[in-house]
Parts: sequence; C-alpha cells; structure tokens
Amino acid sequence: MEFAQFPKNLAYNIKTLSGFSKSTVVLTPDKYATVNQGDTIKVKLPSNTIVDLRTLSMHFKGTCDSTAGESKLHFPRLSSSLIKTLAVYINGTLIERIDNYNTLYNKLYDLDGGGVDQTAKRFLENSDPSVGYTVGTSSVDKSAGTRINKCLTATDHDIKQKFMVNNWLGFLSTSSCPCPDTNDLNNVELEITFDNEKVLWGAGLTGTGAAGAGITSAGASYKLEDVKFTISKIIFNDPLYYNLKASKMLSSGLTIGYQTYITSKQASFPKGTSVNVLTTVNTTSLDQIICCLQPADTPISKLQLNGANNEGSGKTFNEVFSSAYVGSANNATENAVASGDLYNQSVYFKSDATGIVSSSLEINNTPLMPQPLDDATVYNETLISLGNLNQDMSSGIHVGCCSLSLFLKYYFAHIVSLENIQQGDFYKSGLDGRASALNIAWKMVFNSSSGGVNYTPYIFCKTTRIMQIMEGHSVTVIV
Repeated sequence: MEFAQFPKNLAYNIKTLSGFSKSTVVLTPDKYATVNQGDTIKVKLPSNTIVDLRTLSMHFKGTCDSTAGESKLHFPRLSSSLIKTLAVYINGTLIERIDNYNTLYNKLYDLDGGGVDQTAKRFLENSDPSVGYTVGTSSVDKSAGTRINKCLTATDHDIKQKFMVNNWLGFLSTSSCPCPDTNDLNNVELEITFDNEKVLWGAGLTGTGAAGAGITSAGASYKLEDVKFTISKIIFNDPLYYNLKASKMLSSGLTIGYQTYITSKQASFPKGTSVNVLTTVNTTSLDQIICCLQPADTPISKLQLNGANNEGSGKTFNEVFSSAYVGSANNATENAVASGDLYNQSVYFKSDATGIVSSSLEINNTPLMPQPLDDATVYNETLISLGNLNQDMSSGIHVGCCSLSLFLKYYFAHIVSLENIQQGDFYKSGLDGRASALNIAWKMVFNSSSGGVNYTPYIFCKTTRIMQIMEGHSVTVIV
C-alpha cells in the first residue's frame, strides 16, 4: 500500500507556532455608564494589533422600570433581542449594516441553535427569561442560587441583571479571516443601536384574571449600565508572516470575505388574503432568503409561555415543560395549562403564520420551486437551508417548536438557500445578479378564516461580500 503520508490516527506529527501569545483586553464604548432604550453606542477595536473577532463579547447590567402601580417588567429571551441595528465601519467605510438585527437573530437561533442543551450554557444570554437566581454575597450565604420566579405578579422588575452578548451575526462571526490585523484596517468601529421598550414582557397585576390579561405598562423603560466589551488581542512575532502580508498588500491587496444581511421591512397586512411581498437587492452572491412575520402592533404583553402570569401561581419554563407532554386527551383542565406553548419569549418576536395555505418565492419572475409549498414543506425546506436537514445533528431547534402547529404559531420562517452548503473553506457561491437587480417576490396564500391580527412581513437577504484592503488603509467592498 502506498500513500503520501500516514493517516492522522497513525501519525506522530507535531506542528509548532513560535512567538504566539494573547491576552484579553477591555474596551469602553462612548456611552457606558447609562444607556437607555433607543440609544446608540460606538466602540473601537484595539489599534495596531491582531484581534480575534471570535472572542468579542459585550457585557452590561440591565434594569427595567415602569410607573408605580404598573405591571412588573422583564427582559426578553436572548440578550441579542435588545439590538435593533448593528453596523461595522472600517477606516470610515460602512462595510455592514444589519437592521432589525434582533428579529433576524431570534429566527436563526430558534431554528438553528436553540436546542434544550443550549439553555444552561447560555444563561448570560438570558436563554430562559422566566426565571432568575439570586447571587450570593459570600460562600456562607444560604440565599445564593435561590430561584426567582419572574412569572409571579409579585416579583419585582429585573434590576441590574448581568447579561452578555457573545454570539454575533454578519462580519463579526463569518469573516474569512477571523483574526485580522487592525494595523492594516486602521480604524475598526462597531455601532449598536438598541430597540425600544416594546421588546420587554410584563407580569399581570394581581386580580386581573388567571390569563394575566391586564398587563399595564405606562412609563415602561429599560436601561443598561456598566457597558463594556472584551476581545482577545494576539501578539505574533513572526517576520515571515508580516513580510508575506506586506507583499500581498502591495500587489493584489488583502481580501476578506464575509456574509451579511440586507433587511427589507414591508407594510403590514391582514391575514385571510393573498399577499405579495416585493423587494430588490443588488449583489454578486445572494446566499439565502429568510422570510418571517412580526405582529404589526406589539404592545408589552405577557410572556408567551403557557401557565405564566397566572396570578400568584405563574409557572416558569421548566415547570411548564415538565408537564407539557403528559396531559390526558380527556382532561381538559390539565391540557388547558399544559398545551405545549413553550415559546418563552415576548410577543414582539412572535412570527404567526397560522392558516397559511402556501408560500412561494420568485426571483425575477422565476419561481425557486416548481409549485408553491404547503406548511409542512416550508418547514422541511427551511431545515435543509439551515444545515442540510439530516446532517445538522450538532444543532437544535427551540424545544417549543415541537409540532407543525407551533412552528406556524410562533416560529414561522420560510428560508431558501442559494449557496453551496459546506463546512471548511470560505466560498462565495450564491446567486450572482451580474450587475443587475434581483427582484424578489414572496407570495403567501392564507385561508379566509385566518384573519384577525395584522402582521408585518420581513425579507432578510443573506449575501457574501468581499472586502479588499490596499496600501494606505484603502478599503473597497465588492457587494
């Protein structure tokens, strides 16, 4: 038997990287003491050094408030739900702007990374907003770790709760060079705009009924304190690396590929009719089309969790989950509480397509599927687009999305992939518009009895961009 090298399991090779070290640095944004809803902050990455974008994290303490006598308010599931817009500037050039970032993040998390095994790991991302725990003051503090049921009407607002955002969409997580040298990029700034107070949820006042229908939120607000960022800074003393990099910059320039999202928010519509949603994008690589819905009117409401806000006996997610699948078909009372609604999120992020008959996507009047898709096929095609369906065993779906009816009621998204799905090397493989516009049409048909609440449609277009860096910190982005 002949082979060029031994198989990995039989080899004794060791590779050495000399002159490498790293440390974590703390970055302070332009606003850090108190950031209110709707505010915008900017933070600059370290200059003249290699930074590891994979380690970027935002830390803060969050506090909710409302007028005295109103409902107690709490933060939504996922700390990223507070981010309305994320923008990245390199040497003054805007290379990325993702609007309605929180809506997109929720859909991708719930359908591609929200498995039950992620809940404990991501507690600093507020993966379960229905419960909290007291932090001890000393090793003998018996109250340390005591559970706080936020679904009880008597539980106070979230006050100085610690959060972290350490998972990002766009350039920060998809860059083909995850450890760029800011000496080449010069000035790298992140700009984050926070959403309004409607992302919050409230607990019903005592005496308003078992359903917690009497949510009142006059004077609702939230603020973030002690906002800071951390990132790993790398020191790599290898002259060969820097010589090769300098030579490439003087010739063809340094190229960095990344994926970002273009947001299109359309006018709201009443269900029960046929709806055509239109948008246009210009790109040389359209990778994915992500379609979802949002209630047109999103007042602060109760937590979307069955059994929550039930006067003095509101249930947390784990309490509802433990009984969600054991109800007897003949026990109406038991099933009324444990009906399987485990969305565990504020109504702001609910994507309800109940009653949909078909959904289809067209680009330049050409259908992407031979015929419109029914609800089950939309779900299946969405899974395929997010990870080739049966090959995505390492990822998971939020536990509340346990049936087709619940997918349609809370988590609906129609996602179509136009890229080559693979792991490893960075490829630009999406649909090329060839310097002309790509006209996208999302066509939905609902049954006539599905009317009621108006919904706002969103179309997010995932695209690949190439950033070219030349001598003198000249930055050009090929869209």
